[in-house]
Amino acid sequence: MHRDEIVTAAGPDVTATAEPREDDASAPLTAMRRPHPSPTRVEIEAGRAMTGELTRPAGDPPPAGWPAVVVLSEAFGITPEIREVAGRFAGRGWVALTPDLLSPGLAPVCLVRAMREVFSGRPGPVVRDLDAARRWLAGRPEVDDRRIAVIGFCLGGGLAMLLGGQAGSGVRAVSANYGAPPRVEALRGCGPVLAAYGGRDQVFARTAPLLRERLGAAGVPGEVTVYPTAGHSFLTGRPSRRSHRLSMLMTGPLLRPGPEPHAAAEAWDRIWAWFDEHTAADPRSAPDAEPA
Repeated sequence: MHRDEIVTAAGPDVTATAEPREDDASAPLTAMRRPHPSPTRVEIEAGRAMTGELTRPAGDPPPAGWPAVVVLSEAFGITPEIREVAGRFAGRGWVALTPDLLSPGLAPVCLVRAMREVFSGRPGPVVRDLDAARRWLAGRPEVDDRRIAVIGFCLGGGLAMLLGGQAGSGVRAVSANYGAPPRVEALRGCGPVLAAYGGRDQVFARTAPLLRERLGAAGVPGEVTVYPTAGHSFLTGRPSRRSHRLSMLMTGPLLRPGPEPHAAAEAWDRIWAWFDEHTAADPRSAPDAEPA
């Protein structure tokens, strides 16, 4: 059943509110302990590879393996802020693969190709490369290949939904944050989508109702939430690189980017609940499951 949850400051689409609250989840990501990522190299086809990082939980995996998530970055690539997201997942017992979207070729060319696919709403070579990385992750011995999810931010948010819609991708759940909505045909077959937008973002927040409409038309279960007090990029820490801070400053009047701890705490709670619900191991396939 398709569920819609649009949170706006006013208007007919209001069905719920996301009130800011104080709790541990509102602490900066940098305050959290996180495992150290390891460099990876995934052969995506003959003569071409995608580099990235793999972040594993501490200790030994459970008998069936850990759940795993593909973390798709913003246009800046693998930044310290995206690294912290992967560490957050590893701290909760997930293997996190962060592919470098800009690595299979010249970085500007890779970026243009990824943006073309996201804003056209149709998958292409970039999404196929990401699916190869997803298959590599699912094939690792410490990973439970029945429990794969994907999370993305901005450019990565649109790519996350396109990757989830790939036939046979095996993606059980998607968290798409301030991402452009794919076309209906690209969404068909996608795992359940949890989407978040900042209400102060004058570009991407306007697409939230369109995503809700397209998820319904594609028959994809989903929740779409707009957080009124947040702008763009509210789920990750403040950019640590000067060039990225300058880029955000230039887009500030439209996107109003930056952390919003209260909205981020609420959104992360939803993400954990969404992934726990939709990637839970099937009890019928557990070796010790008792007959009903």
